[in-house]
Amino acid sequence: MHSEGEIRKAIKPLVELYGEINMSDVKKKISDVLDFDADDIKKSKTRNGEMRIIQRIGNISSHQIELVKVYPEGFVLDKRKHPAVFKSITGLTKNIRIKTKQEIVKTRKINRNHSLNNKKYVKLDWNMLNERKTTLGVNGEMFVFQTEIERVKKIDAQAVDRVIHLSATQGDGFGYDILSINNLGETIFIEVKTTKGDINSPFYMSVNEKNFFKANINNNAYIYRVYNFKEDNRHGDICIISAKELFKKYRFDPITFLVYKKK
Repeated sequence: MHSEGEIRKAIKPLVELYGEINMSDVKKKISDVLDFDADDIKKSKTRNGEMRIIQRIGNISSHQIELVKVYPEGFVLDKRKHPAVFKSITGLTKNIRIKTKQEIVKTRKINRNHSLNNKKYVKLDWNMLNERKTTLGVNGEMFVFQTEIERVKKIDAQAVDRVIHLSATQGDGFGYDILSINNLGETIFIEVKTTKGDINSPFYMSVNEKNFFKANINNNAYIYRVYNFKEDNRHGDICIISAKELFKKYRFDPITFLVYKKK
C-alpha cells in the first residue's frame, strides 16, 4: 500500500512536467509515475468502488484544512478551484512562491515534445545495456541521492523532501533519475551515470534521456557523472555536466537499436 507521502512524491514529477495539474488529471496519470501494488488496486468500499490508490489521492485534498497549502515535496495544492489544482513552486522555504502563468507556459512548451507527453514513453530494460539497474548503478544513484540531501540540508533544512529519487521506481520514464533544488530553490533534474573507471569513461544515454536533456538545455538539467566509484564504501567522485555542456563537449554515437517485429 502506498502512503499519502509516497503518493505526493509520485505527484511531484507530474507537477514539474506540466507546471500545474488538477486533481482529476493526477488520478488519470498517476500510473505513469507509480507502480500500483495489490492493495492499491483493491476496490474502495466507500467511494463507488474506485481503486484505493485513487481514494488516497483524493484524501490529500480532503485531509487538507487550508485552502492553499505548500507541501514539503515541493508543490502547492490549491483547493479554491474545483477540482483542486497542484501547482509548481520555486524558491527556498523563506521565499517560496507559486510559479507564474508565464513560467508554466514555458514549462509546457519545453515538454511539449517530451516522450511522456506524446505517449511515446517506453520503459526500457537497461540491464541489457548499461549500469543503471546493476548494483553499481543503483549504488551510484543512492550515493548522489544522499549527497543531494546533505547539500540541500545546508541550504534549507526544511526543503530536504524536495529531493526525490524518482528512477528507483520509474526507470527511464522521465529522462532523469533525481529531482532536487539549487541554491535559489529552483528545481533541478539529475541523471546519474556511474562508473568504476575514470572521468573520461564513456556512458550510455537512452533516446528518452537525450530528448529530455535537449528539451531542457536551458532548464537546470544535469548529468551527475559519478566516477572512481568504490563499491566497498559506496562513494566516488562527481563531475556535474550541464545540458549545455553535454551537447557542446560530448559526442553521441548511435550504437544500439530497439528492434520490433514488423506487423
